[in-house]
Amino acid sequence: MDKFRRHYILKFILLPLIILALLIWVYTRWGVWFGNPPESPYVVPNEIRRVLLTMGDDANSRYVSWQDSCFTEDDEQSAEFLDYYCLSDSSNMKSIKSIPTRYRSRAGEGFYYHALMDSLQKGETYTYRIRSSKDTTLWYQFEMDSATNYSFLYFGDVQDELEGGFDTLLPSIMKHNPKVSFLLFGGDLIERPMDCYWNVVFRSLDTFATRYPILSVPGNHEYLKGLTRTLERRYTLTFPYFNVDEESDNAIYTFSRGDARFFLLDSNKDIWKYASQRSWLKEQLNKSAEKWKIVVLHHPIHSIKGATNNLGVRAFFDGVIKDAGVDLILQGHEHGYARSAVDTTEKGLVASPLSVVSYCSQKDYALNFYGDVEKWGTDDRYYQQISIENDSLILKTFGAEHNLYDEVVIVKKNGERHLIDRGKTIPQKIQVSEWFKKTKSRKKVEKFERSIEEWKNGESQLGL
Repeated sequence: MDKFRRHYILKFILLPLIILALLIWVYTRWGVWFGNPPESPYVVPNEIRRVLLTMGDDANSRYVSWQDSCFTEDDEQSAEFLDYYCLSDSSNMKSIKSIPTRYRSRAGEGFYYHALMDSLQKGETYTYRIRSSKDTTLWYQFEMDSATNYSFLYFGDVQDELEGGFDTLLPSIMKHNPKVSFLLFGGDLIERPMDCYWNVVFRSLDTFATRYPILSVPGNHEYLKGLTRTLERRYTLTFPYFNVDEESDNAIYTFSRGDARFFLLDSNKDIWKYASQRSWLKEQLNKSAEKWKIVVLHHPIHSIKGATNNLGVRAFFDGVIKDAGVDLILQGHEHGYARSAVDTTEKGLVASPLSVVSYCSQKDYALNFYGDVEKWGTDDRYYQQISIENDSLILKTFGAEHNLYDEVVIVKKNGERHLIDRGKTIPQKIQVSEWFKKTKSRKKVEKFERSIEEWKNGESQLGL
């Protein structure tokens, strides 16, 4: 009788309650997992705007992308041209007819254009403009730097709300770094795939978008949610360098600059699309003859949030990256700073890549201080200045006040990599931010505070 009663309770009472609880949980989370906030209707102005310079198909080419209002695609009157010339030979101006793409979003439509300037000469300065039957831009200018030694800036998630913040920070950063070669973003450049947030991005990039090549890998906030996630088309129209394979739909790209080659991945894809990216990455890494290899993707291969996070990314890419001797991995997504260079020998030899997770957002998340991390950071808008100097790769991390927060040097000679950690004596900033306290529940704030205390109690107080 007791056995029958237990079976009856389990089958007819507990099981339906469990199913009901699951359904309620799914219902409350459905919008978070699969929903997209509605996009407000917009009209593209009848003018050339959102001009962006970026890398091309090879080291001697550059793409330019821009947006304009809608016209009929086969109407010659709607054709737009890119004019450019080298300042040392101003009589030899070239005019390229751009490639137009009409894009209809959820709330508006407009034309996206791009054109490729090729056969550019290193060491020269070029000027360019965009011209149509109704509008002509100013002349913009950029340099094809020929120096072997150079630096670039890396930014993790920016993800500004409509009121911005990066629009005042970036000019200050560029004032401190006027000689950088390009700007590289690690995904979640926008808060949502909406026209209003693209306005925020281009307001922040301002004139830097026409003077320095701007690059980015896709983040999850560039995607439209659904049962199957989709990289919103405005993203690849803005960054036309992506080799978007029609079959796999992977947004992947590789380019070289001096003695370094960069490999850009799309870690937001469903896991069954990782295999083709893995094959592409392995092939490109094997073909690379450059001294330095740098991989960029949005989701950290080794999460700083927990051992079970990003398992698919780790399973498909970790082994390939280590086997190929990649020197640096740049990542974002988890809105904390973490730098690690694991598997160093007693002699300081580096067996694994230098791994950096960073963010440049006003939003920061709770960390659980998981993994082999030499340097943590919270409650700031971090950015990296990365320099290639002959046998050295130098990574410096700065806060929003341009204070040096971390510095690591990899020296590569005779097939060996040595790591010099100059950041271990700089105090770590580990605290709960005001943003976190204002936007999260008291329970989450207290949990984060406890995790910080537990970490501090379990570690040496040196540098805290």
